[in-house]
Amino acid sequence: ILGVGFGANLLVFSLFAKHNSVRKNRLDALLLSMALADFFSLLLIPFTLHSAVSFSWPLGDMSCKIYQFLLAFTLAASTYSLCAVSMARVMIITNPYHPPTTDLVVLMLVMAWALSFFISLPLRIFATKESLGTGLTNFTFCLPTIQEHHYQVILSQFVLYYFIPMLVIAANYVRLAIFLHKSPIMSTVSTRNTRRASLMVFLAAGTFSVCWLPGYILELCLYLGLYKHGQSWEMFYFTCTVLQYLHPCVNPVLYVLLSKRYRSNRGVWIFHCARNRVHPQVTSMTESF
Repeated sequence: ILGVGFGANLLVFSLFAKHNSVRKNRLDALLLSMALADFFSLLLIPFTLHSAVSFSWPLGDMSCKIYQFLLAFTLAASTYSLCAVSMARVMIITNPYHPPTTDLVVLMLVMAWALSFFISLPLRIFATKESLGTGLTNFTFCLPTIQEHHYQVILSQFVLYYFIPMLVIAANYVRLAIFLHKSPIMSTVSTRNTRRASLMVFLAAGTFSVCWLPGYILELCLYLGLYKHGQSWEMFYFTCTVLQYLHPCVNPVLYVLLSKRYRSNRGVWIFHCARNRVHPQVTSMTESF
């Protein structure tokens, strides 16, 4: 996961830098915001891995609080940037002659990161380093909160990090589907590009749901006492963990590396090794998706 995630996000950064596309395309600023949040979350995986393998948190209590806050903050920043991307895409497709202004995109960026900060801070204020039990002082873990507040924090994360973002993404997809259904007949190329853009919004909602919903279902099973130690439950726990860490790897591939603007670029030759083809010049507001 670390190798794929770092490679994909670094490739996204190199493509944006090479094409200077952040200045040319306002949507790329939101995609860059999401890639940065994903990249920062991947930087925290080694601490998680060390703690899981050694059954101990190697640093102090304050470092634990900072680590847990950064985990929540980067997740929120990635999620809210994803919501901003879906909103911007719908704006561009439904009103191509009046795309989002630079000021609006900057406002979206500031809101996404500021909201992530102010939501994550109270959720991790009680993060603590705790021992597993008496006589096992070497078995310490960095927990997101004290035991008394565990499920209040989990419920808050479900609502703020999953349920509300899913509503936003779903609402954008429904809005886009209604627009496509009611829109007049367009050219074949425009129709294909617009439908491809709507498919990307649908895939965004699908991958986000698949990666994060199982983890919250697992937490609910733990709360209700349904979780039992056994091979099936352990595999479910492992699968949930892997899916959550895979999301930062899926985002750059789904949103940038599969984009028509970069598919023929030499920087992504690993994804497209087919011979070059000649395409007619087509002007469309949605072909970049």
